[in-house]
Amino acid sequence: MRSIAALAMLGLIAAPAAAEETAQASRIWRGMLGDTAITACFFDEDARAGIYYIDAALAPIGLDPAGDAGPNVSRERGGSDEGGEAIWIFAPDADDRIQGEWQRGDQTLGFGLTAVPVPLAEYSSPCETEAFLGPLLAGGEITDKPARFEGTAYTERSYTGPKRAGVDDYNVATLALDPVRPGDGAINRALAAALPDGTAAHGAGQCAGWSMANGGTGLGYLEQAIVPILISPRWLSVRDSGSSYCGGAHPNHFTGFAVYDRDSGAEVDPAAWFTPGALAFYDWESEPGHPRAIAGLSDALGQALLAHWSGSNDLSECGTPDAIGGYSWQIGLTREGPVFVPQLPHVIFACTEEVVIPWKAARPFLSAEGRAVMDSLR
Repeated sequence: MRSIAALAMLGLIAAPAAAEETAQASRIWRGMLGDTAITACFFDEDARAGIYYIDAALAPIGLDPAGDAGPNVSRERGGSDEGGEAIWIFAPDADDRIQGEWQRGDQTLGFGLTAVPVPLAEYSSPCETEAFLGPLLAGGEITDKPARFEGTAYTERSYTGPKRAGVDDYNVATLALDPVRPGDGAINRALAAALPDGTAAHGAGQCAGWSMANGGTGLGYLEQAIVPILISPRWLSVRDSGSSYCGGAHPNHFTGFAVYDRDSGAEVDPAAWFTPGALAFYDWESEPGHPRAIAGLSDALGQALLAHWSGSNDLSECGTPDAIGGYSWQIGLTREGPVFVPQLPHVIFACTEEVVIPWKAARPFLSAEGRAVMDSLR
């Protein structure tokens, strides 16, 4: 039987119905630790593994089951330099109420928490919900300043997370065009979507939630910069690069491109600039309005690209000559020609290099649409 999500992708059921099916009821907990207001969530309510924060401080503290101390005891992750390790001793459950004692050294405080119902997405946890994460994420700052690229004025827009709870490790920069072309307003809205909005639904909020759900109390980090590499009367081409940690074994580094049509405001698919057979694609359908995912290059196009590889990386160590046709690629636009960047795994990400194929060398691989793009930049 196909999953609800798979059926929705095939168009066999309506997307809203799928959303209703995958939504679940769950709960977070609010109450008092001594005379201090706190909010808590549990990944596993039976084992009392979870996270809490003092509402006035908004600094997450992990709770891990302390099996050696009994089934109803959890330890605060990391302990404390003042007074030693803190433990939570839970009284038997009473449905929507949790009570017990918090102990550290010779200090004992009572706690009482009341359940707060929250909607829960499929494959998610209460610790990733808006109700729990929202207060931790709120309060970032967006600043604008004038900038120029090759003589063209634009606005550099920067987000810095609030100076608490580790969210100050979320820093995102993007841009806004001076709205002089018909599509510039739509382009600016698309680029502004990269700026975190302080919600759990935004990509930055999801990263923070995943980081905590994967065993940490930290909210991870995100460093992202969207910068122009071409601004012409018709086109905007940007590089989107950075690094993030959202839980797991290692950080994620990324670099890619996006190209926008300043007449229509739409993001364009650079794959359409190339003749059939020049590029290979994955079997799945891309989301509407997004470029097709490129699975590899033809032998001839791969050789043309290698001829313009700068040599700053040792190709043999990177495995590039043997695997160039099998890498996933993103394509951007420069005045000199299309620019390619491979999407490399973490272990060889250092081999990432942007390669511009000059228009003269690229021309044999260009479709009529690609040649029109080339002509528009002359």
